Formats: sequence, C-alpha cells, structure tokens
Amino acid sequence: MKKLGTLALVAAMLAVPGIAKAQYPDRPIKLITGFPAGGGADILYRWYTDKLKDLSGQPIVIDNRPGAGANIATDLVAKSKPDGYTLLTGPSSSLAGNIYLYKSLPFDPVKDLVPISTFAQLGFVLTINDKKNPAKNVQEFITLMKAKGNKMTYGIPTTTSQAVAALFIASAGLEGTQVAYKTMQAAVSDVAGEQIDFVMSDAPFALTQEKQGKVKILGVATEKRSTAFPDIPTLAEQGVKNTELPPWWAFYAPAGTPPDIIKKLSDWINQISAMPETREYLIRQGAEPLPGTPESTKQKLADEIELWKKIIAVGKFETN
Repeated sequence: MKKLGTLALVAAMLAVPGIAKAQYPDRPIKLITGFPAGGGADILYRWYTDKLKDLSGQPIVIDNRPGAGANIATDLVAKSKPDGYTLLTGPSSSLAGNIYLYKSLPFDPVKDLVPISTFAQLGFVLTINDKKNPAKNVQEFITLMKAKGNKMTYGIPTTTSQAVAALFIASAGLEGTQVAYKTMQAAVSDVAGEQIDFVMSDAPFALTQEKQGKVKILGVATEKRSTAFPDIPTLAEQGVKNTELPPWWAFYAPAGTPPDIIKKLSDWINQISAMPETREYLIRQGAEPLPGTPESTKQKLADEIELWKKIIAVGKFETN
C-alpha cells in the first residue's frame, strides 16, 4: 500500500505543470551580440534586457562578441543548445547582408536560427567633422569630396554602415578609400579627430557625439525624417536618392528551440515594445519600436535578403 501511495504521488506530480518539469526560464538567460558595449546598438538592447529581466524573473547576461561583422556572435548562437537560454540580438544587415559580403559563413542564418521578434528600427546618418570639412548640408559636402577625388576617406565599421556609404557614394558620384574599423566608436572617433572624412553611423551613437560637439550630422538615410530629430533632412531631400536602408533589430534563438519558449519570449518582447516609456526612450535614441512575431520576423528577414541582393548590385562592396 505504501508503494502504491508513492507511485500515486509521483503520478500526481507529473500531472501538475511546473513540478516535474521546471518552467522556463528557471536560470539566467545569455544574450550574445556582435557589437561592443557602449555603442548605439548596446544602448537599445540593454533597455530591452532590463525589462526582460523583470518579466522573466531571471537575470539577462549580455555577452558582447564584436568582430567579423557580427558573424562570431551569430555563429556562437547558431551552434548553441536550443533550450532558450542562449539568444542572439542583431540588425537585419548582420544576417541578410553578410550572406553577400562574406565569401563563406560558418552558419546559415535562415536554417540555423529561429526568429523571436523584431523590436526596433533606426536610421543611419551621414556623420562628418565640419572643422575638417566645413559643410552646412549634404550638397556642400559632396562638392568638397569631389574636389578631393580619390583622396576622400570613409569608415566602414559595420555591414549597414558599409552598405549605406556605398549607396551614398554611388548616388553622389564620389570616389574614395574605405577604412575598416572594428567598432562604430572607433570610426566616429576618427571622424572627430579629423582622420577620415565621414562615416555612416547609427543614429543613437552619432546623436550622442553630436550633442558633445564632436561631430556633425548632415542627413539621415531613411525614407522620411526621424521622429527623434525632425530637423535633420533625409539624404533624398538633399538630392541624394536611393540610399534608404534603415536596419531593424530582432531577437533570435538557435534552430530547434521549442515553439512554446519562442512564443513566451516573443510575447515578453512585444510587451516591452508596447510600453509608453519604451517608445519614448527609443525615439530619444533615434530609433522607433518595431513589434513583431516569429512569423513576421521570418518574412522580414527573407525580404531583407532579397533587398541586399539588389543593394550589392548597385554599390561598391569589398567581399571579406
């Protein structure tokens, strides 16, 4: 009788969710990113991880793994255990663009990752030093750069930065030398230090540097002006067409992660995006909330891959 009672107790425990099997998450979650701490990207996802910590009840450990156009970080997540405890955050360009910008990748961004949700979209801005190049607008800057000929230099710290710069140069009829950087901070720092002529920087980081008087923003590479800085015109408004490439950011997990975990994470992220304080924060940083689902994010990535195929055909890119 005692043995039967024990078996009955075990059966009852198994029938109650959360007793035999721990509810997700029951330990810290690691978020891997291919960008360094302190940059524009870091500012955005740390806001979400702080909120996600409160919703999940678990610490979110951020692991910054910059390098190789975020391929190092992506590869780590793609090869991680699909249990919901190792996630990736990154821009659309790191997955879609790198397919074309790298001769080979150690992962397949479509097959090896499962999208969770988009969460933000931001523009890239033409960032200069107006002491080195005293231009009040984009056309004045183009005139100065044409006078330099192929002596013009520009930084390419990220995939999106490289793409927007290539589109800008092609549309403006310029020529110059690419200078590779490991981080956006280093590239913008060299603009401020008059080492290079310009960089297409993510808006959050460039805005911070402009407020400190280090650089000047001349235009934004989006279809319409940013809510965060409505006084700065788009590049198209200033006569430079076909440069619109606003990257969007999303969370991903390794392929094979259980659907119920993906849905729980997606619901939490969208809950954060719906908070008024999140919208206000993102706008202050030059970004805007971009809610989504696993399905919509998957489709956006597919569309972005097709878009990058066209971008590569237009701009001047160096394959790594």
